[in-house]
Amino acid sequence: MSGKTTFAEKFSERFNAPFLNISELHEEFRVSRKVSLILIQQITKCKQTLIIEGAIDSEKQRNEIRELLVKAGYIPVLVWVQTDLNAIKQRMRHKYSKASEAKAALEESYKRIEAPADYEDPIVISGKHMFQTQCRNILTGISDRRKQKTLR
Repeated sequence: MSGKTTFAEKFSERFNAPFLNISELHEEFRVSRKVSLILIQQITKCKQTLIIEGAIDSEKQRNEIRELLVKAGYIPVLVWVQTDLNAIKQRMRHKYSKASEAKAALEESYKRIEAPADYEDPIVISGKHMFQTQCRNILTGISDRRKQKTLR
């Protein structure tokens, strides 16, 4: 809805990092949440930077994944894509053939999505910016976090 999948795919390609779209696993292959968490746990054994996208709308879902990653020795970074309502509505119109379906899906999304809590310390990017700008903002955010940890 906000360009996050397209961004995640490009970011994954640019940095040669494995990309896992949990929503796609759920929607296309009917993979359960439990199986997707097991899959993430197995993928963490590769010890590569991972890009995980989708099905992390709630704080609880993000915490489940964060705990798995931390346990595997990763330092998780949450990237939150902000976009305006008109852009979301436009994308929904392209995804659904009927306006009523798009409206229902949008309303369902609003019920599920929880903004990040302060402790999640997200890197916030705009869905309206070009990939290079988004990428630079994420890399700057990661660098800033590393500097902060070094200073502690």
